Parts: sequence; structure tokens; C-alpha cells
Amino acid sequence: MPFSKATENDMKNFFNSIADDFADLVQYNEDNRISADTKYKNITINTVCKLLTEPGDEAPYKRLAAFNSIMLNKANQTCMDYSYNNMINDLRNTTLSSEGGRQWMYQTCTEFGFYQTSSGEVSIFGDHFKLDFFVQQCQDVFGKKFNKEFIENAAEWSNSYYGGLGIDVDRVVFVHGSVDPWHALGITTTKDNNAPAIYIHGTAHCANMYPASDKDLPQLTEARVEIQQYLDTWLSQP
Repeated sequence: MPFSKATENDMKNFFNSIADDFADLVQYNEDNRISADTKYKNITINTVCKLLTEPGDEAPYKRLAAFNSIMLNKANQTCMDYSYNNMINDLRNTTLSSEGGRQWMYQTCTEFGFYQTSSGEVSIFGDHFKLDFFVQQCQDVFGKKFNKEFIENAAEWSNSYYGGLGIDVDRVVFVHGSVDPWHALGITTTKDNNAPAIYIHGTAHCANMYPASDKDLPQLTEARVEIQQYLDTWLSQP
């Protein structure tokens, strides 16, 4: 039977992996990434919503499986590996050939936190991957001292040292897209003219950093021009 040998952590990882499909979809929605395979550029919020909700007799779980298969194919995978131990072993890999997720995870455990959790019963993913699931990963990969208190103190130190949303900097432009979930943690309104904020409605993660396209939203094109103007001005100053 499916999941008959799965551990509790395996199941948490399974639901978290499914949720990551949606997180990836939204975060990079309609971004013009060079590395993206052209056949996957039509995987957007709108097309996936259509896949999941359009009228038909197919069971909802089969539609969800179809979406998951698309994301697996995109990553050159054929089956979802939701083994918790396999994930931890991969993250413990310190060789040069490793995928690199370890470095990012170390930053979350020692500087940021901000894990994407699901702890509400009304959520589509239930309460299967609460905060303690991610704290456990920090401990299993890097050591027992990386507990919840350690992570909370580390995030507090980062905000105190760098200034958090009250960061005091000059000649820095803060750029965020309204679709990018990470904009909630950023500066989206200008508080200092020497450190302006540009909030681009309708765009996702780092949209302004990708090559221009004839399909770009007008506000994205305008944002790139504005960013260039700031850079030209600052670079011309002593």
C-alpha cells in the first residue's frame, strides 16, 4: 500500500514537497528566466489553476498528480523522493558536486528563519509541516545546538545588526514584485530618497533582473528604466 512504510517525517516531507510545487510556481510566475526550458514557460498560475479547476470528470487528486508530474519533469525527475532521510543525507553532502541546497539551508538556520510552514487545519496541506519540522532539519543536518531558540536568536541578531525594515543605507534600490511571496519581508515603499523602493505590480521574483521580453508588462519595463536611471546617477557621483 502507498505510504505503508513511510515514517512521520516522510509524510511531512511529502506534503511539504507538494506545497513546494506551488511555491515554485508562484515565486517564478511568468519570469523570463534564461535557464528555463521554453516548453515550461507556459507553466503559470493561470495555466495551473485551469488544470486544477476546469470542469471534467477527473478526480482532484489526479489533477494534482498531473501538476506534480509537470514539475518533476521540469527538474528532470520521474518520481518524487519524499524520504526524509534521503533529504537529510543530501543536505549533509559537503562535496563540490553537491546541489548547493546545504548553503542556503545554513543561512536559514543561522540568519533568517522564515520557513514556509503549514500549521492550520483549514489549509489544503493541513498541519503536516509545522515550524518544528524545519527546526529538526537544522538539527539533523548541522547539529543539536541549532534548536528553535538558536534560530530565533540568530534571526533577531540579523535584524538588529542590519536594521531590518529600518535599514540605514544610501544608494540602494529595493525592488519587489507584487506576485513574489517574498515581498512581504522586504521594503516596498520609499522611506528615504537615497534608498528608494520600486514595487512592480503583477511581477514575481527578481523579474527585473531577467532579460527583457516583448511580453513584459509595461510596469516592468518602466521599472527597469527607473533602476537604470538611479544607477547612472549614483555612479556619476563621487
